[in-house]
Amino acid sequence: MAQIQSLMRAVINFYNFFNNRNAPVVITRVKEHDSENMFMARLERAIFDSCDEDCKATPSRYAIWGEDIRSLSISAKEAMKNGNIEQAEKLMDQIINSMGAFIDAQLILSNLPGNISFVKSKDIIKSYITSLLENNEVSDPEKDDLIASMKETMKSIE
Repeated sequence: MAQIQSLMRAVINFYNFFNNRNAPVVITRVKEHDSENMFMARLERAIFDSCDEDCKATPSRYAIWGEDIRSLSISAKEAMKNGNIEQAEKLMDQIINSMGAFIDAQLILSNLPGNISFVKSKDIIKSYITSLLENNEVSDPEKDDLIASMKETMKSIE
């Protein structure tokens, strides 16, 4: 345990060192191609691996997804430098949404027996339904189906 903690401390210290610099440090280790189209699918694989306590690929899958997020961030930064604000915003929205999915999935996994839970799974799903209902765009059949599916999920966890 002390060895893994020592390794983790080295990781944190290394990246903290670069936080006050003007450029990020990027050492690519697990780059998969097509980050812009595959990042959510890769996060999905990692999340579902997290549900299987016997799965040994979970940390690697999260690392690949994290590399996608870093790649999208670099692309957004380049788009900003090139004055392509619309593309930068699109990429940043993807990053923000993917991080939201990661955070919520981790919170839901924290509700599994033996874990410390900070947010109830049903509260996460309720917030999704509320957000979708508050979206005042023209009625969208996909949105309506998503709300119906989430309401069924709510019934199953109550």
